Amino acid sequence: MIYCEALTKSYPMGSGRKQVLKGIDLQIAPGEKIGLLGRNGAGKTTLIKLLGGVEMPTSGRVRRRMSVSWPLGFAGGFQGSLTGYDNARFIARIYGQEYRQIRDFNPWISF
Repeated sequence: MIYCEALTKSYPMGSGRKQVLKGIDLQIAPGEKIGLLGRNGAGKTTLIKLLGGVEMPTSGRVRRRMSVSWPLGFAGGFQGSLTGYDNARFIARIYGQEYRQIRDFNPWISF
């Protein structure tokens, strides 16, 4: 399981801070699939980075009681200037995998 407990993330911005996530409680069981939908700047990529351990929360915590596979566990995270499709292809190249194999492994990807 992956547990998020009172997960909060904010970043310095100008003279203050921008709060991206606030008080997220979430449990993800092994084999469970989740989807993140939201507008630009809603915190989707930030949550993925927190789940994968690429970034640390401002407060709260993430507990991982199972292995985290790529791309979630990819320590480099996602490139914000690329689309999801391009990120998946890029990470596949880093790991020496064919993109088709990755796409076929995940039924939620449909390109």
